[in-house]
Amino acid sequence: MHAASSPYHRPVLGIALKLASILLFAGMMLCVKLLGQDIPTGQTVFARGAISVLVLAGIAWHTKRLHLLRTSNWRSHALRSLSGTVSMFCSFTALTLIPLADVTAISFTAPMFLTLLAMVFLGERIHRFRWTALGIGFLGVSIMIGPHLSFAEGASFGVWLALAAAITSAVAMVFLRSMSLGEHALTITFYFSLTFMVCSALTIFHGWAVPTPMQWLTIVLAGLFGVIGQLLMTYSYRYAQASALAPLDYSNMILMVAIGYLVFAEIPSTSVWIGAPLVVISGLIILWREYALKKTPSAPTPEA
Repeated sequence: MHAASSPYHRPVLGIALKLASILLFAGMMLCVKLLGQDIPTGQTVFARGAISVLVLAGIAWHTKRLHLLRTSNWRSHALRSLSGTVSMFCSFTALTLIPLADVTAISFTAPMFLTLLAMVFLGERIHRFRWTALGIGFLGVSIMIGPHLSFAEGASFGVWLALAAAITSAVAMVFLRSMSLGEHALTITFYFSLTFMVCSALTIFHGWAVPTPMQWLTIVLAGLFGVIGQLLMTYSYRYAQASALAPLDYSNMILMVAIGYLVFAEIPSTSVWIGAPLVVISGLIILWREYALKKTPSAPTPEA
């Protein structure tokens, strides 16, 4: 009742913003894929970070919220930002090695790893619904990575990097859960962007390429798509419930298959077609269970 009467309860707007963010993130991944191995991953990540820092600092200044860029919680920011930085490097590198759909499908395993990590580090309990979801999800992962259980080829290494990106993304989300009540979203995003910008700048010693004008445009677009997509995603959760928005993430799989086929003539392997739906089902079960528990917070059951 309270949510329905809130001026921020505008689910249609929230869904529209979420879908727009998905499109922008897809554009970012497309740009990274187009750059391929011609531009080092560190150079692309640096541009993404620099643009994000400038945009976020500009928003803080324009809205007179510069005080939000100050924090005393350095340890939590460092842990969240460093794990997120590793995830971004792994994900961007994987995009240059394997098809877009493969990277996207493997990224959907992050909620499973988050569930396990939350149990270990945050003391969250896992009951039969989530164990079932985890079992289904890991079966899907096994099917997808089964044909690549070797480091002999670049494609195999790309699969392992995509899996590492999902795991480290889950680690970042664990830290994010523990600090979200005490830190503003703008603060968290700013220090994350600043961290991966500084870390990626160190890769200049390994040699950066001199981009062509078209590559410069692609790099800048990747940065803009990333930060604007992040902002739209953040605002989407202001207007609609997470349980309504989170399943929309899985539409990204359809989008990535279409882009991969139309732009790069990529066709997902049979293992991806079989494994990815299992991972999606696993994620949806976890989301449904989260929603069911939040609807009955006062229920006198051990799980609640």
